[in-house]
Amino acid sequence: MTDNHEYETPSAGTLDWNLPLNRNFERIDTDVEVRDAEANRADYAPKAGGKFLATDTGAVFIGDGSDWIQLGRIGSGGSGGSSGTSLTELLLEGNVVAVARNLADLRTVSPADSDTPVQDALDILAANGGGQVRLPPGVVEETGPIRPYEDTEIRGLGVEVTKVSITGQSVDGILFDRDSGTSRVVLDGFALNGPGGTADTGVAVHHANKDTQDLRVGRLVFWGWNNSVYRVDEGVGPFQCRHDQITVYGCDAGDRDGLFEFRSWYGPANWFGTIAAYPVADASGRNTTVFFSRGGTQTVDYLTMGGSSGIAVDQTWDAVVEMGNVHWEPTTNPTNPPAIVRLRGHGTASVDSLKHVTGVADYAYELGYDDYNGRGPARKVLGPYIELGAEADIATNVVNLSAQADPANPSFYHGAPDDVDVTHGDGSNGGLRAMGSAGTGF
Repeated sequence: MTDNHEYETPSAGTLDWNLPLNRNFERIDTDVEVRDAEANRADYAPKAGGKFLATDTGAVFIGDGSDWIQLGRIGSGGSGGSSGTSLTELLLEGNVVAVARNLADLRTVSPADSDTPVQDALDILAANGGGQVRLPPGVVEETGPIRPYEDTEIRGLGVEVTKVSITGQSVDGILFDRDSGTSRVVLDGFALNGPGGTADTGVAVHHANKDTQDLRVGRLVFWGWNNSVYRVDEGVGPFQCRHDQITVYGCDAGDRDGLFEFRSWYGPANWFGTIAAYPVADASGRNTTVFFSRGGTQTVDYLTMGGSSGIAVDQTWDAVVEMGNVHWEPTTNPTNPPAIVRLRGHGTASVDSLKHVTGVADYAYELGYDDYNGRGPARKVLGPYIELGAEADIATNVVNLSAQADPANPSFYHGAPDDVDVTHGDGSNGGLRAMGSAGTGF
Protein backbone atom coordinates (compact mmCIF):
# COMPACT_ATOMS: atom_id res chain seq x y z
CA MET A 1 0.00 0.00 0.00
CA THR A 2 1.12 3.58 -0.63
CA ASP A 3 1.03 6.06 2.25
CA ASN A 4 -1.53 8.56 0.87
CA HIS A 5 -3.67 6.84 -1.77
CA GLU A 6 -3.57 3.21 -0.62
CA TYR A 7 -2.59 1.92 -4.04
CA GLU A 8 -2.22 -1.85 -3.95
CA THR A 9 1.07 -3.75 -4.45
CA PRO A 10 0.80 -7.34 -5.73
CA SER A 11 2.19 -9.94 -3.33
CA ALA A 12 5.37 -11.73 -4.39
CA GLY A 13 4.63 -14.92 -6.35
CA THR A 14 0.90 -14.22 -6.75
CA LEU A 15 -0.71 -15.40 -9.99
CA ASP A 16 -3.47 -12.76 -10.14
CA TRP A 17 -1.10 -9.79 -9.83
CA ASN A 18 -3.06 -8.01 -12.57
CA LEU A 19 -6.18 -7.49 -10.43
CA PRO A 20 -4.75 -5.00 -7.90
CA LEU A 21 -2.97 -3.18 -10.72
CA ASN A 22 -6.24 -2.84 -12.64
CA ARG A 23 -7.92 -1.42 -9.53
CA ASN A 24 -5.10 1.09 -9.23
CA PHE A 25 -5.51 2.18 -12.87
CA GLU A 26 -9.26 2.66 -12.35
CA ARG A 27 -8.52 5.27 -9.67
CA ILE A 28 -5.97 7.30 -11.61
CA ASP A 29 -8.59 9.45 -13.37
CA THR A 30 -9.87 10.72 -10.03
CA ASP A 31 -6.67 10.69 -7.95
CA VAL A 32 -4.35 12.39 -10.45
CA GLU A 33 -5.30 15.85 -11.69
CA VAL A 34 -5.38 16.68 -15.36
CA ARG A 35 -3.28 19.71 -16.34
CA ASP A 36 -4.02 21.66 -19.50
CA ALA A 37 -5.22 25.05 -20.73
CA GLU A 38 -8.65 26.02 -19.38
CA ALA A 39 -10.17 26.12 -22.87
CA ASN A 40 -9.23 22.44 -23.37
CA ARG A 41 -11.00 20.97 -20.36
CA ALA A 42 -13.87 19.71 -22.53
CA ASP A 43 -11.35 17.24 -24.04
CA TYR A 44 -11.29 15.34 -20.75
CA ALA A 45 -14.07 13.24 -19.19
CA PRO A 46 -15.39 14.94 -16.00
CA LYS A 47 -15.53 11.79 -13.92
CA ALA A 48 -17.05 12.20 -10.48
CA GLY A 49 -14.20 13.32 -8.23
CA GLY A 50 -11.87 14.05 -11.12
CA LYS A 51 -9.62 17.11 -10.92
CA PHE A 52 -8.57 19.61 -13.58
CA LEU A 53 -5.98 22.39 -13.18
CA ALA A 54 -5.95 25.11 -15.83
CA THR A 55 -2.26 25.78 -16.43
CA ASP A 56 -2.92 29.19 -18.03
CA THR A 57 -5.42 30.74 -15.58
CA GLY A 58 -4.94 28.80 -12.35
CA ALA A 59 -8.62 27.79 -12.28
CA VAL A 60 -9.35 24.56 -10.37
CA PHE A 61 -12.25 22.30 -11.41
CA ILE A 62 -13.75 19.09 -10.07
CA GLY A 63 -15.83 16.65 -12.10
CA ASP A 64 -19.37 15.74 -11.11
CA GLY A 65 -19.86 12.96 -13.64
CA SER A 66 -21.28 15.22 -16.35
CA ASP A 67 -19.47 18.57 -16.12
CA TRP A 68 -16.41 20.33 -14.72
CA ILE A 69 -17.36 22.55 -11.75
CA GLN A 70 -15.01 25.40 -10.85
CA LEU A 71 -13.92 25.37 -7.21
CA GLY A 72 -11.56 28.30 -7.18
CA ARG A 73 -8.31 29.69 -8.53
CA ILE A 74 -4.70 29.43 -7.44
CA GLY A 75 -1.82 31.80 -7.97
CA SER A 76 -2.62 35.18 -9.49
CA GLY A 77 -5.55 33.59 -11.30
CA GLY A 78 -5.21 35.89 -14.30
CA SER A 79 -6.99 39.24 -14.58
CA GLY A 80 -9.11 40.03 -11.56
CA GLY A 81 -7.51 37.45 -9.24
CA SER A 82 -6.52 38.43 -5.73
CA SER A 83 -4.62 35.55 -4.18
CA GLY A 84 -2.94 36.57 -0.94
CA THR A 85 -4.63 39.98 -0.68
CA SER A 86 -7.26 40.60 1.98
CA LEU A 87 -10.75 41.90 1.28
CA THR A 88 -10.03 45.07 3.27
CA GLU A 89 -6.89 45.80 1.26
CA LEU A 90 -8.72 45.32 -2.02
CA LEU A 91 -11.55 47.63 -0.95
CA LEU A 92 -9.17 50.32 0.27
CA GLU A 93 -7.50 50.20 -3.14
CA GLY A 94 -10.87 51.24 -4.62
CA ASN A 95 -11.89 47.90 -6.13
CA VAL A 96 -15.36 46.43 -6.38
CA VAL A 97 -14.88 42.90 -5.02
CA ALA A 98 -16.84 39.77 -5.90
CA VAL A 99 -16.97 37.22 -3.08
CA ALA A 100 -18.39 34.19 -4.88
CA ARG A 101 -19.59 31.00 -3.27
CA ASN A 102 -17.74 28.73 -5.71
CA LEU A 103 -14.50 30.70 -6.00
CA ALA A 104 -11.67 30.18 -3.55
CA ASP A 105 -10.20 33.60 -4.32
CA LEU A 106 -11.69 37.07 -4.35
CA ARG A 107 -12.26 38.61 -7.77
CA THR A 108 -11.92 42.33 -8.36
CA VAL A 109 -13.28 44.85 -10.83
CA SER A 110 -11.61 48.24 -11.00
CA PRO A 111 -14.05 51.13 -11.52
CA ALA A 112 -11.29 52.84 -13.48
CA ASP A 113 -11.40 50.05 -16.08
CA SER A 114 -15.17 49.54 -16.43
CA ASP A 115 -18.30 51.63 -16.94
CA THR A 116 -20.30 48.91 -15.17
CA PRO A 117 -18.13 47.66 -12.29
CA VAL A 118 -21.02 46.64 -10.01
CA GLN A 119 -22.78 44.73 -12.79
CA ASP A 120 -19.50 43.10 -13.81
CA ALA A 121 -19.06 41.84 -10.26
CA LEU A 122 -22.65 40.56 -10.19
CA ASP A 123 -21.98 38.69 -13.44
CA ILE A 124 -19.02 36.97 -11.77
CA LEU A 125 -21.26 35.90 -8.89
CA ALA A 126 -23.93 34.59 -11.26
CA ALA A 127 -21.36 32.37 -12.97
CA ASN A 128 -20.06 31.05 -9.65
CA GLY A 129 -23.02 30.18 -7.44
CA GLY A 130 -23.95 33.61 -6.08
CA GLY A 131 -22.37 35.57 -3.25
CA GLN A 132 -21.58 39.17 -2.32
CA VAL A 133 -20.51 42.26 -4.20
CA ARG A 134 -18.54 44.40 -1.75
CA LEU A 135 -18.30 48.11 -2.53
CA PRO A 136 -15.28 50.26 -1.64
CA PRO A 137 -15.27 53.60 0.16
CA GLY A 138 -15.86 56.61 -2.07
CA VAL A 139 -17.93 56.98 -5.22
CA VAL A 140 -18.37 54.13 -7.71
CA GLU A 141 -19.70 55.33 -11.06
CA GLU A 142 -22.02 53.02 -13.00
CA THR A 143 -23.82 53.73 -16.27
CA GLY A 144 -26.69 51.55 -15.05
CA PRO A 145 -28.99 49.92 -14.61
CA ILE A 146 -27.69 47.41 -12.07
CA ARG A 147 -29.60 44.12 -12.50
CA PRO A 148 -29.16 41.69 -9.57
CA TYR A 149 -29.34 37.92 -9.92
CA GLU A 150 -30.88 35.62 -7.33
CA ASP A 151 -28.75 34.78 -4.30
CA THR A 152 -26.61 37.90 -4.62
CA GLU A 153 -25.85 40.78 -2.28
CA ILE A 154 -24.56 44.31 -2.79
CA ARG A 155 -22.99 45.70 0.37
CA GLY A 156 -21.21 48.97 1.05
CA LEU A 157 -19.36 50.28 4.07
CA GLY A 158 -22.13 52.68 5.12
CA VAL A 159 -24.32 55.27 3.43
CA GLU A 160 -21.91 58.12 4.21
CA VAL A 161 -18.88 56.12 3.10
CA THR A 162 -19.93 54.23 -0.04
CA LYS A 163 -21.86 55.86 -2.87
CA VAL A 164 -22.95 54.36 -6.19
CA SER A 165 -23.55 57.09 -8.75
CA ILE A 166 -25.71 56.25 -11.78
CA THR A 167 -24.35 58.33 -14.64
CA GLY A 168 -26.97 57.53 -17.31
CA GLN A 169 -29.53 60.34 -17.31
CA SER A 170 -32.72 58.31 -17.81
CA VAL A 171 -31.81 54.80 -16.65
CA ASP A 172 -32.87 53.03 -13.48
CA GLY A 173 -30.52 52.50 -10.60
CA ILE A 174 -31.29 48.93 -9.48
CA LEU A 175 -33.64 47.12 -11.82
CA PHE A 176 -35.46 43.85 -11.12
CA ASP A 177 -36.56 42.71 -14.58
CA ARG A 178 -35.25 39.18 -15.16
CA ASP A 179 -37.69 36.84 -16.91
CA SER A 180 -37.24 34.21 -14.20
CA GLY A 181 -37.88 36.68 -11.41
CA THR A 182 -35.30 37.44 -8.72
CA SER A 183 -35.11 35.92 -5.24
CA ARG A 184 -32.95 36.35 -2.15
CA VAL A 185 -31.19 39.64 -2.87
CA VAL A 186 -29.63 41.90 -0.23
CA LEU A 187 -28.89 45.64 -0.62
CA ASP A 188 -27.21 47.37 2.31
CA GLY A 189 -24.89 50.13 3.39
CA PHE A 190 -24.59 52.54 0.47
CA ALA A 191 -26.08 55.64 -1.14
CA LEU A 192 -27.61 55.25 -4.59
CA ASN A 193 -27.27 58.59 -6.36
CA GLY A 194 -29.15 59.56 -9.50
CA PRO A 195 -27.90 62.05 -12.08
CA GLY A 196 -29.62 65.00 -10.39
CA GLY A 197 -30.50 68.15 -12.34
CA THR A 198 -34.04 68.87 -13.51
CA ALA A 199 -34.41 66.42 -16.42
CA ASP A 200 -36.23 63.08 -16.19
CA THR A 201 -34.33 60.25 -14.56
CA GLY A 202 -34.96 56.58 -14.08
CA VAL A 203 -36.13 55.02 -10.80
CA ALA A 204 -33.72 54.30 -7.97
CA VAL A 205 -35.16 50.80 -7.30
CA HIS A 206 -37.55 49.50 -9.95
CA HIS A 207 -39.52 46.23 -9.92
CA ALA A 208 -40.38 46.01 -13.62
CA ASN A 209 -40.86 42.35 -14.54
CA LYS A 210 -41.92 39.08 -12.90
CA ASP A 211 -41.77 38.74 -9.09
CA THR A 212 -39.10 39.82 -6.62
CA GLN A 213 -39.07 37.54 -3.58
CA ASP A 214 -37.21 37.86 -0.28
CA LEU A 215 -35.49 41.15 -1.07
CA ARG A 216 -33.71 42.47 2.02
CA VAL A 217 -32.76 46.13 2.23
CA GLY A 218 -30.69 47.18 5.20
CA ARG A 219 -29.91 50.89 5.05
CA LEU A 220 -29.96 52.84 1.77
CA VAL A 221 -29.94 56.54 0.89
CA PHE A 222 -31.38 57.86 -2.39
CA TRP A 223 -30.37 61.22 -3.84
CA GLY A 224 -30.83 63.00 -7.17
CA TRP A 225 -33.82 61.18 -8.69
CA ASN A 226 -36.59 63.12 -10.48
CA ASN A 227 -38.97 60.21 -10.64
CA SER A 228 -40.16 57.56 -8.23
CA VAL A 229 -37.40 56.28 -5.98
CA TYR A 230 -39.13 52.91 -5.39
CA ARG A 231 -41.59 51.69 -8.02
CA VAL A 232 -43.53 48.46 -8.50
CA ASP A 233 -45.03 48.20 -11.99
CA GLU A 234 -48.48 46.86 -12.75
CA GLY A 235 -48.56 43.06 -12.80
CA VAL A 236 -45.35 42.71 -10.76
CA GLY A 237 -45.37 41.34 -7.24
CA PRO A 238 -42.67 41.85 -4.61
CA PHE A 239 -43.15 39.05 -2.07
CA GLN A 240 -41.90 38.97 1.53
CA CYS A 241 -39.56 41.93 1.03
CA ARG A 242 -38.07 43.65 4.08
CA HIS A 243 -36.65 47.18 4.15
CA ASP A 244 -35.04 48.39 7.37
CA GLN A 245 -34.30 52.06 6.66
CA ILE A 246 -34.58 54.12 3.47
CA THR A 247 -33.76 57.82 3.44
CA VAL A 248 -34.56 60.10 0.50
CA TYR A 249 -32.84 63.45 -0.10
CA GLY A 250 -33.10 65.86 -3.03
CA CYS A 251 -35.58 63.80 -5.07
CA ASP A 252 -38.63 65.13 -6.93
CA ALA A 253 -41.55 62.83 -7.75
CA GLY A 254 -43.58 65.79 -9.00
CA ASP A 255 -46.53 64.58 -11.07
CA ARG A 256 -45.70 60.90 -10.53
CA ASP A 257 -47.89 58.77 -8.27
CA GLY A 258 -45.37 59.04 -5.44
CA LEU A 259 -41.78 58.63 -4.31
CA PHE A 260 -42.80 55.11 -3.30
CA GLU A 261 -45.40 53.77 -5.70
CA PHE A 262 -46.99 50.36 -5.77
CA ARG A 263 -48.89 50.22 -9.05
CA SER A 264 -49.48 46.48 -9.00
CA TRP A 265 -52.63 44.87 -7.59
CA TYR A 266 -50.83 42.08 -5.70
CA GLY A 267 -47.74 41.34 -3.63
CA PRO A 268 -48.05 40.27 0.01
CA ALA A 269 -46.09 41.02 3.15
CA ASN A 270 -43.80 43.87 2.17
CA TRP A 271 -42.43 45.57 5.29
CA PHE A 272 -40.65 48.90 5.78
CA GLY A 273 -39.13 49.90 9.09
CA THR A 274 -38.38 53.60 8.61
CA ILE A 275 -38.92 55.73 5.52
CA ALA A 276 -37.53 59.26 5.88
CA ALA A 277 -38.23 61.48 2.86
CA TYR A 278 -37.05 65.04 2.21
CA PRO A 279 -38.05 65.74 -1.40
CA VAL A 280 -37.55 68.95 -3.40
CA ALA A 281 -39.69 70.63 -6.05
CA ASP A 282 -36.79 71.77 -8.25
CA ALA A 283 -37.72 69.73 -11.33
CA SER A 284 -41.53 69.83 -11.25
CA GLY A 285 -42.44 72.83 -9.14
CA ARG A 286 -44.98 70.60 -7.35
CA ASN A 287 -45.47 68.89 -4.05
CA THR A 288 -44.35 65.28 -3.89
CA THR A 289 -46.66 62.49 -2.76
CA VAL A 290 -44.53 60.24 -0.58
CA PHE A 291 -46.26 56.82 -0.44
CA PHE A 292 -48.79 55.65 -3.03
CA SER A 293 -50.35 52.19 -3.24
CA ARG A 294 -52.91 50.69 -5.59
CA GLY A 295 -52.60 47.09 -4.43
CA GLY A 296 -50.64 44.49 -2.53
CA THR A 297 -49.80 44.65 1.17
CA GLN A 298 -47.41 47.17 2.69
CA THR A 299 -46.56 47.81 6.32
CA VAL A 300 -44.55 50.90 7.31
CA ASP A 301 -43.59 51.26 10.95
CA TYR A 302 -42.49 54.88 10.74
CA LEU A 303 -43.04 57.34 7.86
CA THR A 304 -41.43 60.71 8.40
CA MET A 305 -41.04 63.54 5.90
CA GLY A 306 -40.08 67.14 5.31
CA GLY A 307 -39.09 69.30 2.33
CA SER A 308 -41.79 69.50 -0.36
CA SER A 309 -43.79 66.52 0.93
CA GLY A 310 -47.44 66.96 0.01
CA ILE A 311 -49.73 63.97 0.50
CA ALA A 312 -47.99 61.56 2.84
CA VAL A 313 -50.08 58.43 2.10
CA ASP A 314 -52.35 57.93 -0.90
CA GLN A 315 -54.17 54.58 -0.92
CA THR A 316 -56.50 53.41 -3.70
CA TRP A 317 -58.27 50.31 -4.96
CA ASP A 318 -57.56 47.06 -3.03
CA ALA A 319 -54.26 48.00 -1.42
CA VAL A 320 -53.78 46.86 2.17
CA VAL A 321 -51.78 49.58 3.92
CA GLU A 322 -50.70 49.58 7.57
CA MET A 323 -48.93 52.71 8.80
CA GLY A 324 -47.48 53.13 12.26
CA ASN A 325 -46.59 56.73 13.02
CA VAL A 326 -46.88 59.26 10.19
CA HIS A 327 -44.81 62.38 10.91
CA TRP A 328 -45.56 65.32 8.56
CA GLU A 329 -43.13 68.26 8.65
CA PRO A 330 -42.90 69.92 5.20
CA THR A 331 -41.00 73.18 4.82
CA THR A 332 -41.04 74.04 1.08
CA ASN A 333 -44.45 73.04 -0.33
CA PRO A 334 -45.45 75.15 -3.37
CA THR A 335 -49.15 74.51 -2.55
CA ASN A 336 -51.21 73.10 0.30
CA PRO A 337 -52.32 69.50 -0.26
CA PRO A 338 -56.01 68.55 0.12
CA ALA A 339 -55.11 66.10 2.89
CA ILE A 340 -52.06 64.64 4.57
CA VAL A 341 -53.45 61.09 4.38
CA ARG A 342 -55.90 60.08 1.59
CA LEU A 343 -57.57 56.68 1.90
CA ARG A 344 -59.85 55.76 -0.99
CA GLY A 345 -61.75 52.68 -2.05
CA HIS A 346 -62.32 49.37 -0.28
CA GLY A 347 -58.77 48.35 0.58
CA THR A 348 -58.05 47.96 4.28
CA ALA A 349 -55.97 50.78 5.79
CA SER A 350 -54.85 51.79 9.26
CA VAL A 351 -52.82 54.71 10.61
CA ASP A 352 -51.77 54.42 14.25
CA SER A 353 -51.14 58.15 14.67
CA LEU A 354 -50.58 61.27 12.58
CA LYS A 355 -48.18 63.89 13.93
CA HIS A 356 -48.22 67.34 12.30
CA VAL A 357 -45.28 69.68 12.99
CA THR A 358 -45.13 72.24 10.14
CA GLY A 359 -46.99 73.03 6.92
CA VAL A 360 -50.62 73.57 5.97
CA ALA A 361 -53.14 71.07 4.58
CA ASP A 362 -56.88 71.37 4.05
CA TYR A 363 -57.52 68.21 6.08
CA ALA A 364 -55.43 65.74 8.03
CA TYR A 365 -57.43 62.75 6.70
CA GLU A 366 -59.64 62.25 3.66
CA LEU A 367 -61.86 59.22 3.10
CA GLY A 368 -62.71 59.32 -0.57
CA TYR A 369 -64.12 57.69 -3.68
CA ASP A 370 -61.77 55.56 -5.77
CA ASP A 371 -62.09 56.32 -9.49
CA TYR A 372 -59.95 53.31 -10.34
CA ASN A 373 -62.58 50.75 -9.35
CA GLY A 374 -65.57 52.99 -8.67
CA ARG A 375 -66.02 52.35 -4.94
CA GLY A 376 -66.38 54.46 -1.84
CA PRO A 377 -64.27 54.17 1.32
CA ALA A 378 -64.47 51.17 3.64
CA ARG A 379 -62.47 49.42 6.36
CA LYS A 380 -60.24 52.34 7.38
CA VAL A 381 -58.90 53.06 10.86
CA LEU A 382 -57.77 56.65 11.45
CA GLY A 383 -55.57 57.07 14.49
CA PRO A 384 -55.33 60.20 16.63
CA TYR A 385 -54.30 63.44 14.94
CA ILE A 386 -51.62 65.29 16.93
CA GLU A 387 -50.74 68.90 16.09
CA LEU A 388 -47.33 69.66 17.58
CA GLY A 389 -46.23 73.15 16.52
CA ALA A 390 -47.33 76.72 15.91
CA GLU A 391 -46.29 76.31 12.26
CA ALA A 392 -48.71 73.43 11.78
CA ASP A 393 -52.17 74.23 10.52
CA ILE A 394 -55.22 72.39 9.23
CA ALA A 395 -57.14 74.89 7.08
CA THR A 396 -60.57 73.22 7.29
CA ASN A 397 -60.96 70.26 9.65
CA VAL A 398 -59.32 67.01 10.72
CA VAL A 399 -61.35 64.53 8.64
CA ASN A 400 -63.07 64.98 5.29
CA LEU A 401 -65.63 62.31 4.41
CA SER A 402 -65.73 63.15 0.70
CA ALA A 403 -67.61 60.02 -0.38
CA GLN A 404 -70.24 57.86 1.25
CA ALA A 405 -68.65 55.30 3.55
CA ASP A 406 -69.79 51.69 3.28
CA PRO A 407 -71.98 50.88 6.32
CA ALA A 408 -71.47 47.14 5.79
CA ASN A 409 -67.70 47.63 6.15
CA PRO A 410 -67.41 50.57 8.57
CA SER A 411 -64.41 52.81 9.13
CA PHE A 412 -63.33 54.31 12.45
CA TYR A 413 -61.81 57.60 13.52
CA HIS A 414 -60.20 57.88 16.96
CA GLY A 415 -61.51 61.38 17.64
CA ALA A 416 -64.60 63.50 18.11
CA PRO A 417 -67.55 63.84 15.68
CA ASP A 418 -66.91 67.60 15.47
CA ASP A 419 -63.55 66.83 13.81
CA VAL A 420 -65.37 65.40 10.78
CA ASP A 421 -66.76 67.25 7.76
CA VAL A 422 -69.14 65.47 5.39
CA THR A 423 -68.62 67.03 1.96
CA HIS A 424 -70.66 64.58 -0.14
CA GLY A 425 -74.42 64.51 -0.60
CA ASP A 426 -75.10 60.81 -1.07
CA GLY A 427 -77.24 59.93 1.93
CA SER A 428 -76.36 57.86 4.98
CA ASN A 429 -72.95 58.19 6.61
CA GLY A 430 -73.19 55.35 9.12
CA GLY A 431 -70.11 53.73 7.61
CA LEU A 432 -67.82 56.11 9.53
CA ARG A 433 -67.76 55.91 13.32
CA ALA A 434 -66.12 58.56 15.52
CA MET A 435 -64.79 56.71 18.54
CA GLY A 436 -64.61 59.91 20.61
CA SER A 437 -68.36 59.48 21.18
CA ALA A 438 -68.29 55.71 21.66
CA GLY A 439 -68.90 54.86 18.07
CA THR A 440 -71.69 57.25 17.14
CA GLY A 441 -72.44 56.89 13.44
CA PHE A 442 -72.63 59.76 10.96
